[in-house]
Amino acid sequence: MLNSETANPAELAARFVNYTSKHIFLTGKAGTGKTTFLRRLIDLTHKKAVIAAPTGIAAINANGVTIHSLFQLPFGAYLPKQPAADGDHYNQQYNTPKSIVRHLNMTAAKRKVLVDLELLIIDEVSMLRADLLDAIDMVLRYIRRNNTASFGGVQVLFIGDLHQLPPVVRSNEWSLLGQFYNSAYFFDALALRNEPPVYIELEKIYRQADNVFINLLNNLRNNEVSAADVALLEKYYRADFKPSLSEKYITLTTHNNKADTLNKLRIEELSNPAYLYLAKVEDEFSEHAYPAEHILELKVGAQVMFIKNDATGEQRFFNGKIATVVALETDKITVQTEGNNEKVVVEKYKWENIRYTTDKVSGEIKEELIGTFTQYPLKLAWAITVHKSQGLTFDKAIIDIGNAFAPGQIYVALSRLRSLDGLILTSLISGSGIRQDQNVTFFSRNKQDPSMLENRIQQESEHFLRNYLLQCFDLTSLDNYVYEHVHSYTKDINKSAKQKHVRWATQLLKEVSEVKANANKFLAQIKRLYEDKSESGLQTLLERTMAAENYFNPLLSAFSKMIFERMELVKQDKQVVAFLTELLEMEALFYEQVKKIRKATALLGATINGKEFTKQDVNALLSQAERAAQMETVFAMPGKLDFTEKKPRTAKSGGAKLKAVKKEKEPKADTKELSLILLKEGKTILEIAEERKMVIGTIEGHLAHYVAKQEISGSDIIGARKLDKILDAIKELKTLQMNPIREYLGRDYSFGEIKIGVAAHLAERE
Repeated sequence: MLNSETANPAELAARFVNYTSKHIFLTGKAGTGKTTFLRRLIDLTHKKAVIAAPTGIAAINANGVTIHSLFQLPFGAYLPKQPAADGDHYNQQYNTPKSIVRHLNMTAAKRKVLVDLELLIIDEVSMLRADLLDAIDMVLRYIRRNNTASFGGVQVLFIGDLHQLPPVVRSNEWSLLGQFYNSAYFFDALALRNEPPVYIELEKIYRQADNVFINLLNNLRNNEVSAADVALLEKYYRADFKPSLSEKYITLTTHNNKADTLNKLRIEELSNPAYLYLAKVEDEFSEHAYPAEHILELKVGAQVMFIKNDATGEQRFFNGKIATVVALETDKITVQTEGNNEKVVVEKYKWENIRYTTDKVSGEIKEELIGTFTQYPLKLAWAITVHKSQGLTFDKAIIDIGNAFAPGQIYVALSRLRSLDGLILTSLISGSGIRQDQNVTFFSRNKQDPSMLENRIQQESEHFLRNYLLQCFDLTSLDNYVYEHVHSYTKDINKSAKQKHVRWATQLLKEVSEVKANANKFLAQIKRLYEDKSESGLQTLLERTMAAENYFNPLLSAFSKMIFERMELVKQDKQVVAFLTELLEMEALFYEQVKKIRKATALLGATINGKEFTKQDVNALLSQAERAAQMETVFAMPGKLDFTEKKPRTAKSGGAKLKAVKKEKEPKADTKELSLILLKEGKTILEIAEERKMVIGTIEGHLAHYVAKQEISGSDIIGARKLDKILDAIKELKTLQMNPIREYLGRDYSFGEIKIGVAAHLAERE
């Protein structure tokens, strides 16, 4: 079996993911490498995995999707069942299993992703509420038709630091949720009550090297703050400290408006002219998930911060690195990084918005690009909220948190720093700011010693492999699907093109059932052979499994070939698209079974021989060339299916043909220009958004581009009254930042409308 000599927590976590079915909570202090672990795991795991996060920005930063979009969940409280009849809930909005299922209108592609899913990774789990996790559990059980296992049999990896940002629950929501949950934290979800996650903590600190500082942070995390710790912090208290522009301090504060105001005041102190850099937003990218400023306003001398690592690999800067703007041009930004005299010409960065889908050829879950956001990876950095500082590293910081912090948030702020040398406190820390949440402290006691985890992983991996073999050689679900397919032939033969093929389908079911009967005999062999854990016993199991693969897979592949051949016959008739889709779905199940059996054999062999089994090994198992050619015929890749009615050449050759039509790629139209054309045709923004299947904010962004170029008038889009109000606000506030303008104008003005107003202001200046 797998080598278990090492007790490295990161390696242990990876082995728990790859070789067990247990849920895992991977945590660690700030700067211990949780993000690095996630990136490496996605590159290497053999399991079909997706990444989700509680917020749009967290999802973009994790290269994943939001929880709400992946599972099509509504916002608001989720109750696992109706609240008590005498409860105070009649005027409150909430969701239940019935209400979610009733409105669950999920596409076939999205359903397939959830059905095929083996590993769900949830990042930034400190913000994940218990009720939202139970909603995920409910949807997965429902979609996967598996109500006996938590999350419908999907393994879940939770990543995050519970001492950072807590879940947000309003008091009126808790009056409902408190009937079902001990706390709002994810670990108190009902879905984890019987299957708590394996608790693994990364412990090596990569951010701090100062032992005094590390000990202080540890005491803050563990609710063990001493009088000496408080006295140490008070040494850094300077109530009226205001740094000069050259000192390169960043202020960490509690609220967006405080940070925005400080940044605005500081940039106004600079007498140099302002330059504005507009982000390029293409296709689907929600403005709530914008990872950088949509309009970046800079002046020479401005203090800025990088919000991405250096993509060139030269390590000239990192996420959170402070720099000073030294030169600006319309399409060029030059900064000088803190701590050295190196000047960096900043290049734009493209953030990607993805969704998950299933590759039609390989059957693997893949990422599909649906939108991009391109902007210089910089932001003004005299101030930032603690919320937005998560994951960043600073050399110097002024921490201005007062008494407004939730329990434990002083830890979040302090842990951004490399050392105490760069710390300034402008307010004394209250007891509530230091105190950690007792629920988190209690849950952290589940952490096990690495040596105990070593023993546990051996037992769990044996259990996982046995179950995996049994699952992969179990043809019950395949047999049931073909049975249901045969019983879907109900129409008169003269009224349905599908009905002509009922005898073929009946014969297919007969042959599949015979193969399934033999597979059941092999399942009994697996259970018997797995009793012998000796080296020779495991070798015998591997030999029998390889022999079983050599017997079953040719038979299953022959069934796949039969279905493809039948599709060619079906294409000869009219109105057969729905039937062809049924056959494609059925063939995909046969192909998936072949893959499972091959993967099970390879995984067993790798485990017995002490070798790692990775995504690369999975990809090498099957040659995709023949299947790609078959799929190209069916899907007409890279063209499209042509369902047009063909005129018969002779009396015998009538009918519609399902034909592969290959087309030359047409030049891609400018997405902004398409919105402009539709506007000029007299369509409203709402009509354009519906026609193009985009959000209204994206269309407004497209049109703002042409307002700034003076090709259209802002008043024609949002009306003269609204435009004048926005222009007045810009002049009054002396800023082009959308958040302060929105706060000034109120919620009657959308960010998209403000975007158009800013564009009109820029056009006036031109």
